[in-house]
Amino acid sequence: MSRASQTTFSRPRREFIADFSTWLGIGVWLALNYVFYFQSPLATGVKVVMGCACFGLFGGMLSYLTAERRNIVQLGETGGENAPNPAAMLSVSAKMLFFMVTVLLFMTLVVLLMVFMDINFLLANRDALGSNIYMGVFKEIVFAFLVLLGLSLSILTRYSGNMRLVLKNQLKAMERFAQGDYQAGVPVVSNDEFGVIAAKTNDMMEGLRERDMCRLSFAKYMTPEVSEKILKGEISQKGEMHRVSILFCDLRGYTPFVEKRRPEEVVEFLNAYFSEMAQSIKENNGIVLQYIGDEIEAVFGYPIPEDDHARMALRAALDMRHRLEKLNGDRKAAGKEPVRHGVGIHTGEVLAGSVGSPDRLVYAMVGDAVNVASRIQNLNKQFGTDILISDAAMALLPPDEFALEGLGPAAIRGKSKAVEIYKVS
Repeated sequence: MSRASQTTFSRPRREFIADFSTWLGIGVWLALNYVFYFQSPLATGVKVVMGCACFGLFGGMLSYLTAERRNIVQLGETGGENAPNPAAMLSVSAKMLFFMVTVLLFMTLVVLLMVFMDINFLLANRDALGSNIYMGVFKEIVFAFLVLLGLSLSILTRYSGNMRLVLKNQLKAMERFAQGDYQAGVPVVSNDEFGVIAAKTNDMMEGLRERDMCRLSFAKYMTPEVSEKILKGEISQKGEMHRVSILFCDLRGYTPFVEKRRPEEVVEFLNAYFSEMAQSIKENNGIVLQYIGDEIEAVFGYPIPEDDHARMALRAALDMRHRLEKLNGDRKAAGKEPVRHGVGIHTGEVLAGSVGSPDRLVYAMVGDAVNVASRIQNLNKQFGTDILISDAAMALLPPDEFALEGLGPAAIRGKSKAVEIYKVS
């Protein structure tokens, strides 16, 4: 904690000590004058010192609470401190106990002292005093009691007011926090448990802010549906078998395209292209698993449940064709050559889970269906097409919704049996 912070939090205590010391000094000075100059009894001097100490104590408590309120208002406006000062911390319970015990004890002592001294005075002078003196003594005691009661109520009112102000600041910050505003911290305005709670709340908000930043950054590098499952620990270490539709999309002529352009221009184009293609996939309830150079791997049917995942995959492919046409229109208008891509879709069983080493894992779909989808995408070069699907995917499509043309069985590298391929017109 900074030196300025220590000074700020110690201000109420210094105000109390200064006020109490001043009143006590006045009481001692008056008592000495009464005893030595006016030749008053020693009991009178004690009574004066006790009275001044009482007022000093009450005045000191009022000064303490007033300075504390100024701190609360000032620190609340400036954002508060980072943390309370442990060395000079005065707990809420200690303050409350001190105020209550002091108020009750001194009220009792002062009133009892006054009663004791007045009774002694009356007994010593009962023959010389009239009956009116009793009413005067009663009025004196009642007056002192009312003054002390008023001061006590003032102290307790100010103390409760300070507590309400601290809680108001904390509740206001917590309300903003509940609405997702993690930037607005809770001001640390007191050097007690409320200050500790505010500091701990700020630490918690900082942790949540960092967590959200990590979550947001994580979601940019991985599909949100997958990242949410990873963060929640819902990804099985052994993987899970699911029947899905896999889509692969690959740019044509990418290598010569890169050779003719600066890296910055290539990255700019890829970002624009991938943004459009990913939007088509997302709008059809698919997720992008990964970008591999100029290639996109997407899955339909998991982790977003979708019964007609083959239909969604084909609709995404058709929308990708439409978006590519629009993108090429913009490129032609800018004097740039158009680009082409090929899409392959296959349906089958895959193992979905985390793959890699203990130090680095990636979420992936593993299985023969993934390899077949990738090979079918490559067959677009052989057939001069842009969208091809397998018979397994075609079998799940609604009849007559899509214009399909059978191209017959095609040999797939790595598979002993040919796969029936369909062209999407």
